Amino acid sequence: MIAALLLAAAVVNPIPVDLAKRVFAEARLASEEDGGKLWGVPLYGPMVFADPKTRMFIRANGTGGELPAGVIVANTAIKLDDHLTTMISWPAISDASAAGQRRLAMHECFHRIQDAIGFPANSTNNAHLDTIDGRVSLQVELRALAAALRASGAERTAAIRDAVSFRAARRAQFAGAEALERALENNEGLAEYTGWALRGTSAEESRLAFARHLDKIDPATSFVRGFAYETGPAYGLLLDAIAPGWTRKYKVTDDLAAFTGIRPGKLNPDAYGGAALRAAEEKHDREQRERVARFRARLVDGPVIALPMNGAKYGFDPNAVTSLGETGNAYESLEITAPWGHLSVDDGARIASDWNTAYVSAEDRAKLELKPGWKVVTGPRQGDLRVVRE
Repeated sequence: MIAALLLAAAVVNPIPVDLAKRVFAEARLASEEDGGKLWGVPLYGPMVFADPKTRMFIRANGTGGELPAGVIVANTAIKLDDHLTTMISWPAISDASAAGQRRLAMHECFHRIQDAIGFPANSTNNAHLDTIDGRVSLQVELRALAAALRASGAERTAAIRDAVSFRAARRAQFAGAEALERALENNEGLAEYTGWALRGTSAEESRLAFARHLDKIDPATSFVRGFAYETGPAYGLLLDAIAPGWTRKYKVTDDLAAFTGIRPGKLNPDAYGGAALRAAEEKHDREQRERVARFRARLVDGPVIALPMNGAKYGFDPNAVTSLGETGNAYESLEITAPWGHLSVDDGARIASDWNTAYVSAEDRAKLELKPGWKVVTGPRQGDLRVVRE
């Protein structure tokens, strides 16, 4: 009897059922208020909240259990019981305000439906946004967008024109930037816009709230992956004001800035503190070069473990990504679950630019958890290792 009671206690779901049901209700309400107006389909659907420590999850009806082996607790869409399901980490949503809960829920619900509505997930490497010119250009674009979100009429049009102009000039400077930026913006950018559009406040308050958010962007943040979380909502909320119903016409080949219909004009970076930004970015660039040198020494030049990414699920902080050029991106921390097993590191990892292989330092071998049928063998250089099938 005592053993049975201890076993029952061990599997108690740590997510409070009543609180979780209230958050589920907020998500359902946000979707019902939209009524399919944004993307033509209901956003709310199969959804679970999951606890990253215990891997326990809970559904809207209060039922739940433990996530299947190999599923990483993250804010994403997963297959659960043969249903495509929105999964949200409970700590990420439980302490947020009601508006914040709705925003996160609708963002992740977009990822569940995006394939069905013609916006397949796309993860591009925008390495040009790690350069001085790229970072300055993006930040003056964001400042112009913040001004536009606060304005109306001719003043709003002028600020949007400034933002569009900075974007056009950046894309003219960096070959391939237009396609790379559009791909990520039409994935994470549209998801984050969906969250802000359905956060439960008036359109004007949402625009003002996002303008305040843009004012507080950490100048040390990485924009390689994170820029779309800023530009997507900014342009999307502005399009709601100047072109209502735009989402029902928008396609994956479209560009948010171009969809405003406002053509680029004369560049005016000084109106948005461009000179001070450049001075700060020159300092940031020196620090960035030190980060790149540190990551290259550990993850490119030094002994590494090569991990196949075929069939892998992974999680990382999009605001802590460092471009290593042709060798891919470095991540401060990375968790991978793959057919070969599991690995979680917080001292640096690299994913190749073709996304076929991940690399961690050979010093992290003890953190590698292999499944039966897989083994570690020597790699092409002295000290290198590879994970392969037996």
